[in-house]
Amino acid sequence: MMKEIVLFFAVLVAIVIGQANQPLNVVPYPQQVEMGSCNIPVTSILITSNIESTTFSVSMERYTNLFFPFNNVSNSEENDSSSITLEVTIYSDDETLQFGIDESYNLVIQEESYQIKTATIYGAMRALETFKQLITYNQLDNSYSIQCVSISDYPRYPWRGFMVDTARHFIPKNMILHMIDSLGFSKFNVLHWHIVDAVSFPVESTTYPNLTKGAFSPSAVFSHSDIEEVVAYAKTYGIRVIPEFDIPGHAAAWGIGYPELVATCPDYAANVNNIPLDISNPNTFTFLQNFFSEISPLFFDNYFHTGGDELVTGCWTEDPTILNWMTKMGFSTTDAFQYFENNLDNIMKSINRTKITWNDPIDYGVQLNPETLVQVWSSGSDLQGILNSGYKALVSFAWYLDKQVPDGKIHYEWQDTWQDFYAADPTVNITSNSNNILGGEATMWAEQINQVNWDVRVWPRAIGIAERLWSSQSINTVSLALPRIGQFTCDLSRRGIQSGPLFPDYCPMQDDLVFTMKPNIKLSNSEIKLILNK
Repeated sequence: MMKEIVLFFAVLVAIVIGQANQPLNVVPYPQQVEMGSCNIPVTSILITSNIESTTFSVSMERYTNLFFPFNNVSNSEENDSSSITLEVTIYSDDETLQFGIDESYNLVIQEESYQIKTATIYGAMRALETFKQLITYNQLDNSYSIQCVSISDYPRYPWRGFMVDTARHFIPKNMILHMIDSLGFSKFNVLHWHIVDAVSFPVESTTYPNLTKGAFSPSAVFSHSDIEEVVAYAKTYGIRVIPEFDIPGHAAAWGIGYPELVATCPDYAANVNNIPLDISNPNTFTFLQNFFSEISPLFFDNYFHTGGDELVTGCWTEDPTILNWMTKMGFSTTDAFQYFENNLDNIMKSINRTKITWNDPIDYGVQLNPETLVQVWSSGSDLQGILNSGYKALVSFAWYLDKQVPDGKIHYEWQDTWQDFYAADPTVNITSNSNNILGGEATMWAEQINQVNWDVRVWPRAIGIAERLWSSQSINTVSLALPRIGQFTCDLSRRGIQSGPLFPDYCPMQDDLVFTMKPNIKLSNSEIKLILNK
């Protein structure tokens, strides 16, 4: 009881202080805020845009449906003085979505003028999310209003990713679309799709159809059309989808349909994660070339993740064929790993993709192509060395959502690990070359995760990561963030995301709210084609 009383007063104090220091209940917190003095009642909102765009039309429809969560409030009175028009001005109709796209926006709300101005549709999407969060609901008189404000906003980092693992547990397509909803609401802009690993190969291939013998079940497979729908749907949130096919380690699932691809090492085979590709076989590289040439066009992003982590080179040296090849070539295991990565670079070049790897090859002594983007899962000290070597890097080691103790700190309540994620700045203890950090990614490895518990394990803990990657470095006080994140997690739950509370409060919801693992908008086949081809 005493703990609850202390927590209640701590939250109350944080709310009072926060209203002075961070007056908007917006997550992630904007870069520049100038408060107005008016509070405008609103019953209906019409969004207009100066450009024609199927992609942005989906976003406008989405937020129009989200603005008023309580359907007992009228929002359709055409001549009501509290009906407003939100005018969106986008200065370019180019819908190209690649790394570094401009996501900045200006949002001005004042009496009789509601304006969003932005360079791209993706900045407009971020502005719509901010606008949505500015709408407040008053339970006492059953009304909505919006605060007058001027906001100039942009992300701190251009790469704000989330890794989803669909290999250790198959996650149905509709659940992935639902995940994209939650990531888009929090202004993440990359879905890192860890799609294949040692335990399963859930991706259809027309070139090598036996690969899906490595799936958990014939029904646990992503078709090409499934992938296209995921990529198109993500684009309506300004989210890039980057696949990861983890090689040369963690390759056992490749070998179920094509056993000639993988090494043979009985002493290591008890752990399926120990089985790597057989890189002594030239046909392995032909296979990878053909397969990646088939798969890469489904993902329009310039980046392609090839894993590279946790390679067990002892399996190579136990396989007589591979060991004889290494001896003939005069290769150590590091040389063999280098040989693989060099060949993989040639494949990536042929499909016009930039390679991403985990930091393991560098730890093993491999010299990667200087253009390689390195995702660091191990430690800040490894990150510093990688930055000093001239590589561009992504930070992940501080944001493993599958961990109970992500940063060595133990909390009485597990959800409070959000504070550790929030406090983990990418540049902490980095003394040089921090400009080589492109951003970071949260990771949710799926050994104990599937569509049943994904939401409640990720949210609201990941909200802290979203703000750390978007907001100014100076926005870093847990006590000030807590009331804002508390309100946002309530808002997410009203949108159908099972994001729970962080402190005692009341989150009003519709009585008939049902959590469904489905996207909030269903794209038609024609919309998918238009979005992907724009």
